[in-house]
Amino acid sequence: MAAAGQCFTPSGLVDYPVPRELTLDEIAESVSDFALAARNAIEAGFDGVEIHAGNGFLLHQFLAENTNHRTDAYGGSITNRIRFTLEVAEAVVTAIGNERTSMRLSPANPYNDISEGDSEGLYGALVPALPELAFLEVCEIVTRPVTRTIRQAWGGNLILNPHMTPDSFPASAEAARTVLEEGLADAVSLGALFLANPDLPARIEAGAPLNAADEATFYGGDHRGYTDYTFLDQ
Repeated sequence: MAAAGQCFTPSGLVDYPVPRELTLDEIAESVSDFALAARNAIEAGFDGVEIHAGNGFLLHQFLAENTNHRTDAYGGSITNRIRFTLEVAEAVVTAIGNERTSMRLSPANPYNDISEGDSEGLYGALVPALPELAFLEVCEIVTRPVTRTIRQAWGGNLILNPHMTPDSFPASAEAARTVLEEGLADAVSLGALFLANPDLPARIEAGAPLNAADEATFYGGDHRGYTDYTFLDQ
């Protein structure tokens, strides 16, 4: 299934191509590739890896109803659509250990033209079937009911990037305190605020004002928006 929209290339914007469906042998090879990549990361000195099963990337494409039109054991029902993700998780855990493995989910995130269908049913089935992991990270896209479903289904460590409402982007320290006090997550992850505030923990602790992220520099080509934000003592 081709994603709607266009992709930026050196020659300008072009329509997204129509990808080819993976064969069963290629799915098995992909599972092995994830495990090999994890082993390579540990050998290179990383403490662990996070399997990305969100944002419209490969695993998310298998999970989502609008992109997975397979008629074999990897498509159709929710049980079949979560199979590839579970196989990848098991393979990576076997390769490097569950204490070094985590997974990132982004329920109902439409990025890359994704439409999951029944998100609560999907993650209600996926999460309890996952192997033990160091932690599970959820990027919340105004999907607090799904977050609660995941919290109830997941007995391990949960990290949340909290966005309860449409006006809660980027995730804030206030939103973080709310979910931690409620027990909805064991820790929080903050993204854009860290780009704009190299001393973010100190600013939050002091109740100091925050720099606003300059979106015009996102995915830019030089230091602007990455190393030119000021520290609090500046």
